[in-house]
Amino acid sequence: MTNAINGVHDPTIIEVGGTYYLVSTDTQEPPTAGVPIRSSKDLVNWRFEKTALEDGVPTTAAAWSGAMGLWAPEIIAYAGGYRMYYSASTFGSTTSFIGLATATHPLGPWEDQGEVVKTSRELAAHNAIDANICTDRKGEQWLAYGSFFGGIHITPVDKATGKLKTPGDYGQLLAIRPRSVDGAVEGPFVYYNEKTDYFYLFVSFDSLNDTYNIRVGRAKEITGPYVDRSGAELTNLALVPEEVGTKLLGSYQFTGEAPLYGPGHNSIFRRSDGAEFCVHHIRRHPHSADFFVEIRPLYWLSDGWPVVSGECYQGELSAAPILPQDLTGTWDIVTFTQDSGVEQSVLKELMDVALEDGVWRCSLGEFVPYWRQNATGELLLGLTGLSDAGWEFIGRKRS
Repeated sequence: MTNAINGVHDPTIIEVGGTYYLVSTDTQEPPTAGVPIRSSKDLVNWRFEKTALEDGVPTTAAAWSGAMGLWAPEIIAYAGGYRMYYSASTFGSTTSFIGLATATHPLGPWEDQGEVVKTSRELAAHNAIDANICTDRKGEQWLAYGSFFGGIHITPVDKATGKLKTPGDYGQLLAIRPRSVDGAVEGPFVYYNEKTDYFYLFVSFDSLNDTYNIRVGRAKEITGPYVDRSGAELTNLALVPEEVGTKLLGSYQFTGEAPLYGPGHNSIFRRSDGAEFCVHHIRRHPHSADFFVEIRPLYWLSDGWPVVSGECYQGELSAAPILPQDLTGTWDIVTFTQDSGVEQSVLKELMDVALEDGVWRCSLGEFVPYWRQNATGELLLGLTGLSDAGWEFIGRKRS
């Protein structure tokens, strides 16, 4: 059976009884109406199951937005059932609608519950798409949402209904970018790390067609202010827009391999055993429908900032210990910068690898090493880290 990773855009995952369910934007791959649902037993091999809301855009959402398909669903478990938040809109418009559907199982049947929040040019300066339900320290729920046209907002949710505590309350601003870059920020996901006691706001910058890239800021409160590793607030419009946000992943190419374009619209998935993953889509070719899902392990550095693996999750590989001498040698290294183009790997000699109090460091900065598997099944070494300048780097050991 073909692994059904293609055609996935804007993915989120939920784990139920040993099965993982992935929902994503309706991209018509395969031809569908509603919200595509895929399942997996291992986070590696996926099968297409069915669609939620199989009649297409619910009547109220369609009447408001004119949408032909549903975007960026978010699925959560609550009170013994499941809630799915969907977006209905059209490209270039802020006449948009976030709705709620409910079910007793991730495979449905799903029943539409109508409006959560809607926008238009007359109602608001921002856009009601890309819903994310996040939870504060007290267990209260919030809706993070938004995109181009006014940035990312957050507003309180009534847990009993799954809708806004105050209908029409658009909430407050979390992130915005200037008109000089078309206000290009979207796909928010707020994640709380109990160990660091910070909330992390993951967003995507630039164009989903080719230059998408994943950035992050963090805050002590769910409502912000969110700042990047250099201390810049994600709402600061006076700074160079390309330098705001700690960049975790962008377009890149390792030597001898085809480039990958525009990773973005990520969610964070925490497995029942505590392992954490960054789930996003990525393109094989820019400005094309040749996109697919990637699920990458997520790690945390000693200063509380996340980094994303340079490899897709391949299942549980070797648990053999990694020693400093194993990491010394020649590496292919990709360093992400403020540039949104394709970052090429370069050869670097790492001769100063050190492990002290459980923290790995080298001339590039702090990093996390891991085992990876090549196409022939050989176990090799990889790494991911953050430079002192606040840009992620990923690497593969050559010798």
